[in-house]
Amino acid sequence: MLVEDRMTEADWRMGFRSLEAEIGDGVELEVDGTLPAELEGTLYRIGPARFDVYGERYRHWFDGDGMVHALRLSGGRAEYRNRFVATDKKGEEDAAGARIHGAFGTPPAGGPLRRLRNVHPKSAANTNVVFHGGKLLALWEAGRPWRLDPVTLETVGEDDLGGVLGKHEAISAHPKLDRATGEMWNFGVGYGPRTTISLYRTSADGVTARVHKVPLDFAPMVHDFALTATKAVFVLHPIALPRIPVGLMLGRKTFGDSLRWQPQRGTVVLSVDRETGEVRPYKTAPFLTFHTANAWDEDDDVVVDLCATEDDSIMKFFYEVMAGRDFAPTSTYLTRLRLSPDGRIEQRRLSDVSLEFPRVAGRALCQPHTRVYGATVNDAAGFLGAPATVDPATGRSSVAVLKAHQIAGEPVPVTKADPTSDDDVWLLALVLDAQAGRTDVWVLDGADVAAPPVAVVRLPHVVPFGFHGSWVRASSMS
Repeated sequence: MLVEDRMTEADWRMGFRSLEAEIGDGVELEVDGTLPAELEGTLYRIGPARFDVYGERYRHWFDGDGMVHALRLSGGRAEYRNRFVATDKKGEEDAAGARIHGAFGTPPAGGPLRRLRNVHPKSAANTNVVFHGGKLLALWEAGRPWRLDPVTLETVGEDDLGGVLGKHEAISAHPKLDRATGEMWNFGVGYGPRTTISLYRTSADGVTARVHKVPLDFAPMVHDFALTATKAVFVLHPIALPRIPVGLMLGRKTFGDSLRWQPQRGTVVLSVDRETGEVRPYKTAPFLTFHTANAWDEDDDVVVDLCATEDDSIMKFFYEVMAGRDFAPTSTYLTRLRLSPDGRIEQRRLSDVSLEFPRVAGRALCQPHTRVYGATVNDAAGFLGAPATVDPATGRSSVAVLKAHQIAGEPVPVTKADPTSDDDVWLLALVLDAQAGRTDVWVLDGADVAAPPVAVVRLPHVVPFGFHGSWVRASSMS
C-alpha cells in the first residue's frame, strides 16, 4: 500500500471524538443500494461516546460513557436513533458539571480523600449490548448490566439479574448463547483477597442463576470466555494485578495502570464442566487474548478459536489512541487451542491475516465452524480495519475493499433464510467515512466479503469507535 493511500492520523482520530447529540425519535435514513428483504429487525451497537467530560479527556478507550445506537431495518427502509445509557455515573457527573468517577484507565477526580471515596468505579455501560429473555442489556465487565427499552432506548435502570448480583458484583460483557438449549451463559470476576470467577446461566425466559464459583491463585484480567455444549473455558493470560494492589485500593492508580505483564507465569487455560463444576487446568506459553471466536467439543477434546497476541503492547495502544498518537501494537492472529483430557494443550496459528473482533455464524455457536468473521487490523488504528472472513481450515482470507479514508470495526453476522453453510450470512458493519464526515452501515454478503456492499445506510453523524453489537430479529421482540 502506498503511503499516500494510507489512512492519516486525522482520519482515525475522528472516531475518537465525543458525540453528545442524541436522536430520541427515530429518523429515516438514506439507503444506497437495496436492503435484503429478509433483514427485518434491529442492529444494536454500543461504545463509549463521551471521551471528554466537561473539558477533561479520558486517558483510555474503555472509559467513556456508553451510547447505544439502534438501526431498525424493515421493508427495505432504515430508521435510526441513539441514546446515552443513563447510568448513575453519568447522572452524577452531569449534575456536577464535572468528571467525578474513575474508570479502567482514568483515576477518580480530585485529591486523595475524594479519590478514596470513589475508589469503586461506577459502570460506564459501554462494551456490549444483548437481547435475551425479553431484556435489552448494556454490559460493562466491572459491574451490573443496565436495562434499556428496546424500542426507545430509554434507560430502565440497573439490573441485578433477579437478585443474583450483589452491589459490587460484576458480570462480563461477553455472554455466550447455547443455541441448543436457548440458555445464555456468562461469568464475573471477583477481585479481593482471593480472586474468583463465577459462572452464570440465564434460561431462555430470562431467569439467571449462579452455577459455579472457581477460585484463582492470582488476579488476571479476564475479558472474555468460550463455551461448548459441556464446558466453559477461561484463558488466564499473564497480565494481572499485584498480590496487594495498594495504589488501586487507595484510588491512586486505576485497574489498567495496576496490571502487570508477567510472562514468566505462562498462560493458564481452565476448562470448567458446566454441570459438575470440575476444573481442568492447562498451561502453555504466554500470550494475551481479548476475544474468543467460538468453541466446541470434539470427541474428548475441547477446541477453542480465539485472537491472540504474543505480548501486552496492545495495552499501551488503548492509551495512545486517546492521546491522538500513532502506535502500532504487536499483531493479533486467529489461533486454535486444543485441550485434551490428559492435560495436553496444543496451540497453532490459523491464518497470517491479523484479525480482531471475531464472530461466527449463529448456526455454528458451540459447534465446529468453517468461517470466522472479524476486522482486519489497520496499522494506524489497532483493533479497527476492514471486515474480513477467514477459513480456519486453510488460513485463506477475504477482505472487504475500503478506501483510504474508511475504517471499520466488528462486523455483526446475520443468518440468511434457510442457511446451508457458515457463508450464508449478511455482515452488518459500521464504517467511518472520514472524507464524508459520517459513519455508514455496510451490508456485505458473507459469501463474498470482497464484493461491494449490497446496501449502504448513511448515518447522520460520526459514530465514535465502539466495541460490540447484536442483531435482533423483529420476530424476537414481539
